[in-house]
Amino acid sequence: MNIEDLHSSNWAGVCYLTGGGSRLLSQLLSVSGASATILDAQIPYSYEALGRLLGSKPEQACSESTARRLAMKAFINAQSLGSENELFGLGVTASLSTNRQKRGAIRAFVALQTLNRSQVSILEFSHSKTREEQEATLAQVAYVKLCFGLELSSDSYPNCRTQTAIAQESHSRLFKAEPFALGARKRAYLPGAFNPLHAGHRQMLALSEELLRCEVQYELSVKNVDKLPLDYFDLNQRVNQFKSDELVLTNLPHFFSKAKHLSDGKDITFALGIDTFARILEPKFYETGEQLVDVINYFVGLKTRFLVFGRTIENEFRTLKDLSIPANLRPLCQQVDAAQFQCDLSSTTLRAKSSSPVL
Repeated sequence: MNIEDLHSSNWAGVCYLTGGGSRLLSQLLSVSGASATILDAQIPYSYEALGRLLGSKPEQACSESTARRLAMKAFINAQSLGSENELFGLGVTASLSTNRQKRGAIRAFVALQTLNRSQVSILEFSHSKTREEQEATLAQVAYVKLCFGLELSSDSYPNCRTQTAIAQESHSRLFKAEPFALGARKRAYLPGAFNPLHAGHRQMLALSEELLRCEVQYELSVKNVDKLPLDYFDLNQRVNQFKSDELVLTNLPHFFSKAKHLSDGKDITFALGIDTFARILEPKFYETGEQLVDVINYFVGLKTRFLVFGRTIENEFRTLKDLSIPANLRPLCQQVDAAQFQCDLSSTTLRAKSSSPVL
């Protein structure tokens, strides 16, 4: 498929490339009509620049995870630029031949994010190829994978392994700007990332239902206050951990927005750990001190309640007594102490164990 065909389509997007892919960008921009298709492009070449673009430094610059994060960041930027076209984000990260001896593999990852699809491909190069030859191959394959993901052409490089995750049901609405929640509304919710869901979450939910005397739903937001949104690979994996009737999916990263859009005008309760509750009160998540006060007053006005589970943090069991809570919010907070519940399981620890090499 010629580049002119892409530029004449309804697609427009943003490209982020690191470690390689400059020839692809040059080819896209050198053909008439590029300004309608390429809304923005960046090459965060240094590790520092890459970390700044993504919001945090990746464990590896050239990896599937980093390519997918670049694609998601590019897609979010494309949405913010206000184009009425169908939008995409393209992320390319490569480790190609250089004038220094390479320890790792010579390879590249090409990721694509659209409203309905997440896609990632891996290219592996021979050490006998020159940097110029590798760049030429990368440009050619990446363009084919881009057009394949946009459903503009077939995949003429099936040997370059490609994985695709497609939006399920109404999941694409979660990536739009307007607030959206998918699932049955209840009077109480246990929000979390659930990466992964573990026995501690199950125990928290069971005890919450016992204490609150109502059904409690898990709530998972695809958007996060200080991280990139989940792509469809991560979202589908996390959704598959739950029964269809026990999870509410939202695009509501802030608790005040959860309270507003999940309450349906009724008072609701959030069951959560002390560390999560503490973040609600942290000024750094608000533009001004007045905004934090407004949020607290909003909770009070809605009669939003918080069932707060104590947790061991830095070898000390922390409870509501360890926090400075505004006087008008305190009556809406209920403590679950160590005698009622204590579980030191954490998703972070479980992820670390699952990724550790077997000796």
